[in-house]
Amino acid sequence: MQFSFSAEQLEFAAGLREMLEREFTAANLRAVWDAGTGHDQKLWGRLAEMGVLGMMVAEADGGLGGDFVDAVLLLEELGRAAVPGPVLETMSVGAIATAGTAWASGVADGSVPVTAALLGERHVPHAETAVVVLTVQERQVRAVEHTDLTISAVAGIDDGRRLSTIAGADGRGVVLDVDRERLADAGALAASAYLLGLSSRMLAIAGDYARDRRQFGQPIGAFQAVKHLMADALLQVEFARPAIYRAAWSFATDQPERARDVSMAKSLVSDAVQKAARSALQVHGAIGYTWECDLQLFMKKAWALIPAWGSATFHRRRVADAVLGPR
Repeated sequence: MQFSFSAEQLEFAAGLREMLEREFTAANLRAVWDAGTGHDQKLWGRLAEMGVLGMMVAEADGGLGGDFVDAVLLLEELGRAAVPGPVLETMSVGAIATAGTAWASGVADGSVPVTAALLGERHVPHAETAVVVLTVQERQVRAVEHTDLTISAVAGIDDGRRLSTIAGADGRGVVLDVDRERLADAGALAASAYLLGLSSRMLAIAGDYARDRRQFGQPIGAFQAVKHLMADALLQVEFARPAIYRAAWSFATDQPERARDVSMAKSLVSDAVQKAARSALQVHGAIGYTWECDLQLFMKKAWALIPAWGSATFHRRRVADAVLGPR
């Protein structure tokens, strides 16, 4: 049995990382925050051009016809760069929900950004940017175009993930023949992969700082306390990684344990990214909170996404129910 990614999957992810490192630096991310849009249209076009947005869209609709195993490494790279806008929602939930509809080709070419409020969220991310908002009405998933909604911006911690309240969705939109639980699992899994990338980036930033910052005549990274702090965080991140990859396989192959595996992934990575953020901040000291420090951009993204698509507690309960039986 093959337990590794294919050469093509690894090359695609490497190409995406190279593009993001070249064209979307922390300075670009700051510019998005300053602009107040929560979205970078130029980057969005590049992601569509590369086929990232359409990875899970059928070939007949202009996508690449891939599945979650193909997409999971790409989502991880997007998280590593803290790419703003509804990228994880469009790539995963949007691609699955709009399959076979007139919107599918727009998901692939980037003209139809998608966001979702499927778990009773009070504040919807990216509603100002999205063309289609997925909602649940009377247990049915409906796709509602943003022009049919009243959207009111709400202040949030992450200006690359702008929040809004929406009104006017009742009775509007198109009913989609799709399972809400499957869509919710897709969102949770995409968020998990994105959080994994964020975790790695925060530890990398902290590692660079620990090598450069000197105290008592040597880099602080040479001290045992800092080494142990970083090693513990890295261990927790790497422990979550195989769970996320397993969940991607379970989703792609429609395994009966899909929900359990997705919840295991989301609960583990939520704890891991919290540990990575806290440890990276401790390495930096108080400067880590300041606007001048790049770390705070990634920490705020992580803190905003940890409760998204179900908290760690919610997902641990789902794992317990799957293993021990419903309470």
